[in-house]
Amino acid sequence: MVASDGPVVVYTVGDFVRRVVESLLGGERRSLRLCARCLVKLTRDHLDKSYAKTAIIASVDEIFAAPGALTSVASSQCGACGRKKIPCLGMPSAIRSTEEVG
Repeated sequence: MVASDGPVVVYTVGDFVRRVVESLLGGERRSLRLCARCLVKLTRDHLDKSYAKTAIIASVDEIFAAPGALTSVASSQCGACGRKKIPCLGMPSAIRSTEEVG
């Protein structure tokens, strides 16, 4: 029998997808705004192949509906695919400029 030190935390697919999306937008692609299609592709590239594409798509849709610390732009050009006038997500300007200075 294994003793537990505290409550068990169960992470959902959405938790992992949000972590990857925030990492992408706060790291290697911090100066870009990305559309849902590109975020799904990039997230799939960073996650284990056991995650279903439909679950990743649903999670990205949830992030667009409730972006949290991310900035949601109703009409922008995607920094990855170049499609114009589509909803995109990015890091808030204040966070981007603070990270670039520090």
